[in-house]
Amino acid sequence: MIRVLDKFTADKIAAGEVIERPVSAVKELVENSIDAGASSIIVEIRGGGKTYIRITDDGCGIPAGEAKTAFLRHATSKISTISDLDNIHSLGFRGEALASIAAVSRLMMVTRTEEETAGTRIVLHGGKVISSEKAGANRGTTMVVEDLFYNTPARRKFMGSDVREGGAIIELIQQYAVCYPAVRFMMIRNGETVFTTSGSGDHLRSIYSVYPDTEKPGLIRIEGQHVTGYVSDPGSTRSTRKGQLFFVNGRLVDSKAIEKGLIAGYGGRIFSGHPSAFLFIEEDPSKLDVNIHPGKREIRFLRENEIVADISDAVRQAMLQKESVPSGRPAKAVYSVEIDPAPVMTGEQSDIREYLSSLRRPEEIENKSNSSLQDIESDDERASLSTNDIAISESVWKPDIDAAERELFDFAQLEYRGYLFDTYIVMQSPDTVYLFDQHAAHERIFYERFVTNYLSGAKMSQPILTPVTISVSSDVYYMSREWLRPLEAAGFEIEDFGAGSFIVRSIPAYMELSEAEAFAKSYLEEMEPSSAVNSTVIDKLIMKSCKSAVKGGEHLSRLEIDRLIRDLAECSNPYCCPHGRPTFIRYTEYEIERSFRRK
Repeated sequence: MIRVLDKFTADKIAAGEVIERPVSAVKELVENSIDAGASSIIVEIRGGGKTYIRITDDGCGIPAGEAKTAFLRHATSKISTISDLDNIHSLGFRGEALASIAAVSRLMMVTRTEEETAGTRIVLHGGKVISSEKAGANRGTTMVVEDLFYNTPARRKFMGSDVREGGAIIELIQQYAVCYPAVRFMMIRNGETVFTTSGSGDHLRSIYSVYPDTEKPGLIRIEGQHVTGYVSDPGSTRSTRKGQLFFVNGRLVDSKAIEKGLIAGYGGRIFSGHPSAFLFIEEDPSKLDVNIHPGKREIRFLRENEIVADISDAVRQAMLQKESVPSGRPAKAVYSVEIDPAPVMTGEQSDIREYLSSLRRPEEIENKSNSSLQDIESDDERASLSTNDIAISESVWKPDIDAAERELFDFAQLEYRGYLFDTYIVMQSPDTVYLFDQHAAHERIFYERFVTNYLSGAKMSQPILTPVTISVSSDVYYMSREWLRPLEAAGFEIEDFGAGSFIVRSIPAYMELSEAEAFAKSYLEEMEPSSAVNSTVIDKLIMKSCKSAVKGGEHLSRLEIDRLIRDLAECSNPYCCPHGRPTFIRYTEYEIERSFRRK
């Protein structure tokens, strides 16, 4: 039997789609404050937001005559027709937030516009108006939400602890403080000020305010046609993606497309973990679909490939900067210290053709002068501050050192300074010392040489006096012979020899006979009917570069060292080995002086 639900039940169901937990209510209210043009937003919670939430802003306020209407479902000032959905500039637009929050809480709103001499106080319990009267108030709006889900005990039962729910709210306000640096945010939990931002309009300053353990050397500014922001150097990664914040037209979003562009920009320089990133994307609202999820956290790009390419290119160019070379100092996480359970390889080596062709040498890129990041208080000073001290220090924030121009990394400025443990080569620029890992550097050189020869299709072969016979399993022998093409492209001449075997008559000119035989055998042993041919060949080249490279502990002459550095400088990606480990790290003069307590 089909029946129409009563309004009370229908409202509770609808509220559950929008307000899942306290942080959901805070998100909707803070976004309303931002949409109202607030320059100051105070968020206070008690009991993890389950018992008390107060949001106070100095925005435009709600006219007295519209106060009750604001709590009706689908009542909104942000759109009026369906065509407006194609051009949304505000964070909220569906008119569900206030109605949903009011339906599952005891709520009070005090609001006043600039033009009114008195404000309006309205109280609702479970969505029903209890009282509405005039009241003294500053311009703006204060929303007090108490006893969330008091009338829906099943949902209240599944909420987390006060610590967990409160932590989610603090994290959310941190994220919005980063995105809206011109808004002064204050976060209060159980009567204690957690953090305060200045509202100065500086993204980086806001990042340091809410994440005081973030260090200047770990963030690099990026800029593209659609994207601006900051990313970590390849050596500063986390075991989770929690350090990645993406904003599209001011809206905090989850996006696989943005993540794809971010990782592609690093070009295999991430050995393990996930880079930190604060990315701000601007896109024509008509080219976005933000109405695909009740919480509006997911969006769809109409021009996804263009956005991905723009982010990738911006990050790739940033990775050519001097700051992108991993520092030798112990890395700090953006939020907290986490330990990777095991290294995780990132990047698709099978895309090396596209990657190598898209890279440009540093001299081909316009050397623009961009202001670098400014430093914050020293670690010792930060460590001595309580949460209240951090909030106070923000108002008198000053950089430790003057801003310096970002510059592209230049191998020509390096001078040889020494050789450590027959493994690490010491080079120096005017203000930085670099340690080169001879094995990782040689791996990169060999790898690019092998891959370039393979992808060029030049088929540089050399015949061998005594052909080599290779036996394979029956499933490989009788499968499609498409797998022969990559070997032929690499320079092998290989033929069917019958009875489950093949004969090799020529090998690549850049391989020794023993290397070529081992390469071909391992390639065939791992072939499967469904295997990706190109990926398999590239993976083998990676292993070959590792085996062929000079090892740590093998002494190199000064002439060999000079040749190694010169060859590395000619690589398309001289910054990491094929496995993602850094080929060299840096120690700035400033970091060294700090280690000796001279700074």
